[in-house]
Amino acid sequence: MKITEMYEAKMGEVAELKSAVENGDAEAAEKLAGVMDEAKELRAHMDEADAADEMLKSLGGIDTMTITDTEVPAKSLGEFAVKHLDVESVKSGAAKSTATDYGFKAATDLHTVSQIVSYDNNIVDPQRELSVRDLFSAESISGNALTYYVLGTAEGEPAVTAEGAKKPQIHIPYTPKTEALAKIAAYFKESDELLSDMPFMESALNSRGVYMHGLAVEDYLTTKLLATSGIHTETNADVDTLLEVAMGIREEIGYAADAIVINPADYAKLRVAKDSNLQYYGGGYFYGAYGNGTVTEQPGIWGMRTVVTPAVTAGTAIVGAFKQGGSVVTKSGEGLRVEVSDSNEDDFVKNAVTVRIEERMVLAVRVPAAFAKITFTS
Repeated sequence: MKITEMYEAKMGEVAELKSAVENGDAEAAEKLAGVMDEAKELRAHMDEADAADEMLKSLGGIDTMTITDTEVPAKSLGEFAVKHLDVESVKSGAAKSTATDYGFKAATDLHTVSQIVSYDNNIVDPQRELSVRDLFSAESISGNALTYYVLGTAEGEPAVTAEGAKKPQIHIPYTPKTEALAKIAAYFKESDELLSDMPFMESALNSRGVYMHGLAVEDYLTTKLLATSGIHTETNADVDTLLEVAMGIREEIGYAADAIVINPADYAKLRVAKDSNLQYYGGGYFYGAYGNGTVTEQPGIWGMRTVVTPAVTAGTAIVGAFKQGGSVVTKSGEGLRVEVSDSNEDDFVKNAVTVRIEERMVLAVRVPAAFAKITFTS
């Protein structure tokens, strides 16, 4: 829906509520102020767009752009769903459920955020940071299963050769692997007031739906990676091993390790480690090491991006070239899907709705040798 159409629809709702208030409707009186605020916000967007349009015209006579006929980009799944779910059909009984997709860009879809981590921290501040997914490359497929090739150890290497001499052969074995997309899904119940309270719907989707989905995805990715055949394993390790393994990956396959995934308990042990002078290696809780500089909240280990998450068990860490070694492959054209229905189980008689959020994906580890599972000395 264009911003002008959204504004006109909102003003129509304001008029209806005002009429109801005049007829003594107390519920309408409670809703009127909120709806008027939403209308004012839309009006402000339209004014800003008009001003920008006029500026462009004055600068170069540009008259081919109609900014007011564009859609306000969605910053989160909750906001996107509020704009695109046809909840009016559910409330009126014209439809039993409604759904929308999020996470891909269509011709008329201006939302730009496709990674949960980009906005989740602004929605629920005390919750766990979600970053494991961002470590991998992102791809999509149109089918329901993915066949990819797992890279083996290269045999042979290029060399200086004399004119007319036989060139050395390189053989890189590839093993085909086919995996079906996994569906990660869940649902939760809400009062049917969700359908009429847009801010409530947005916050419910973001704080309960999106965040919990992100946790499940993070657990899925780490579990699947650690179960992949062919990744390195190091036992009885310490913090030095993390760097040694990272350099070993570079030496063996030429990929630069770009991240470390570690459990909070193990990271805390490293963070409070002290030298013989009882000075913290990573800086104390007020100043950097030996009073130099300021404390960095969560510094990376050995200069690499470090994701601290309970998705890996205590005593375990992962070192790897994530971007080059693997990718998260999702179903093209679907993204993260949200559905709302008032006809699940006994929702209708209990004035409840069911919200379902799901996504189809698979982790493709194309270069197992780009990753290593580290087990610390207990």
